[in-house]
Amino acid sequence: SARMLNTSSTTAMANTEQENEVISHRFHMEIFQEGKLALADEILTPDFVLHNNVLPSEFAKGPESIKRFASGVIDCLPDRQFTHHETISKGDKVLIRWTVTGTPKRDFIGVPASDKPITVTGFDLFRISEGKLAEMWQRWNIGSWQ
Repeated sequence: SARMLNTSSTTAMANTEQENEVISHRFHMEIFQEGKLALADEILTPDFVLHNNVLPSEFAKGPESIKRFASGVIDCLPDRQFTHHETISKGDKVLIRWTVTGTPKRDFIGVPASDKPITVTGFDLFRISEGKLAEMWQRWNIGSWQ
């Protein structure tokens, strides 16, 4: 019946959204937090695009660019700690609200080396295609008004 078909497609969509969440979490937690750079080749499409107008273009296209970006973050913040606060999934998109804290040991993308810890807050919106991260829109900010 149509009702069973609808339930089936709703379940399939929920399963896909859950899988999309898992792969999106792996981007931060395994590549950037754990330093598993080779994972970029596995979970990103070859033509992956990162949209972030404050980052140099060398970090914008393909798995190799994400490996360079992650290496820079890892070198800058050896004591980094990523936290995911909220994740919202809808269709082929996943939005993650996150923070990363750490002490910058060297200058990187406008963040000066310091002996004081920093907190970076951000939102990443991922688009998933055929089980891989295909595109990402990112906005982040350092510090707080508090």
